[in-house]
Amino acid sequence: MNQVSTTTAPEYTVLSDDEFEAFALKHPQNSFLQSADFTRFQRARGQQVELFGIRRNGELVAAGKLNFTTTRLGYTVCDCAKGPLMDYTDPALVRDVVVLLRKRAAERKAAELRISPNLKYIARDEDGAEHPETVDNRPLVARLGGLGFRHQGLEMNFVNVNWMFVKDLQGIADPEELIMGTSYRTRKAIRKAEKNGVFLEQATLETLDDFYGALSRAGDEKGFVYREREYYENLLRTTSPEFTKLMMAKIDIPAYRKSITERLDAESATAAELRREVEETGSKKKANRLKVVQDLVDSYERSLKDIERFPDSVGVATVAAIHFVCYGDEVVCVIGGTVQDYIYFNGATSLYWGMMLHALEKGYPRYNFYGTFGISGQDQEGHGGYEFKKGFGGEVVQLVGDFVMPVRAAAFHANRLARSAAGAARTLLGKLPVKRT
Repeated sequence: MNQVSTTTAPEYTVLSDDEFEAFALKHPQNSFLQSADFTRFQRARGQQVELFGIRRNGELVAAGKLNFTTTRLGYTVCDCAKGPLMDYTDPALVRDVVVLLRKRAAERKAAELRISPNLKYIARDEDGAEHPETVDNRPLVARLGGLGFRHQGLEMNFVNVNWMFVKDLQGIADPEELIMGTSYRTRKAIRKAEKNGVFLEQATLETLDDFYGALSRAGDEKGFVYREREYYENLLRTTSPEFTKLMMAKIDIPAYRKSITERLDAESATAAELRREVEETGSKKKANRLKVVQDLVDSYERSLKDIERFPDSVGVATVAAIHFVCYGDEVVCVIGGTVQDYIYFNGATSLYWGMMLHALEKGYPRYNFYGTFGISGQDQEGHGGYEFKKGFGGEVVQLVGDFVMPVRAAAFHANRLARSAAGAARTLLGKLPVKRT
């Protein structure tokens, strides 16, 4: 007797927020971009978002968040950023999911389908050196190409970040072990900030202006692109306080000046007493102690001079602001920086360290510094930021990147031709001589 197969064809289904979140949170490829919190945020901003699942014999085996965006000319893109979430080592599953996603994109009149799996391309170490013996997903790139996707390359992507620096927190027992895993320079900066009274505060709707003022100022000074204030207000209104952490590093200028002055007075008195004893006894031990104390006196005097430009009327200053996301397996540093006037206080260092401690306390296994540039050499833009992140310890993570599939071939190719022509026109204009009057 022939056995009748009970296997049914995989099915595409729209998921509720709760169904999607239950699957996504447990999936090893989880990302804040593939979350119910971020879904609520995007819907509140008027974006077309759909949470989907793929079922085999009733079991949910893949899921993701689709965004449908349409230009004024009617060109629609179906995008699954940092997804879909599925087992990419199962070729049959990958094929089935791709077929169903393409079908869904066509039903929604999309001209192209985009995916960007949250998977490493090739494992790398802290210096960016390749270690394909550990992880190598080049075969997956080829497999997706065979299914009709066009790989968009491996360069840094500002929209869907695919080069990052990540610190593994698994196995770290306590804050002391954590700090000893950082470089000497980083440890010194962390302890200096703590000693100087830098403290952290999470922005709320009531204090958003403080956060946004520091973020926008840092962005203007450093040249990074930041969102409008309304973006962060919507995040606070639609996501949980654990998911969205708009963190500020602050310093109380009058309290800091008072503390330094008191320490200076105390060490100056100690130095005077030691000097007297050295003159009377000639003690080498006292002379060595005097040198240490005098170095402290000099340091406190420099500190007071460094903050002369900050009168007590400044009060509590926000010296750095960074947008973090805590979701799934990681704490992610999305974007932010230090206000240059206050760089002396090591505000960004304090924020990175404070959120690393938060990750350790809450059991997040990874700390993700996110978009990272300048890995190949010191002459590259962003190399200083990369070296700053390296000071905390970790490794370079390179994802497989973006993949695009034509869904409505005529519209897809027409759009590509139009974009190429526009790009060529911009290049030509840039080369034309400027008429001077």
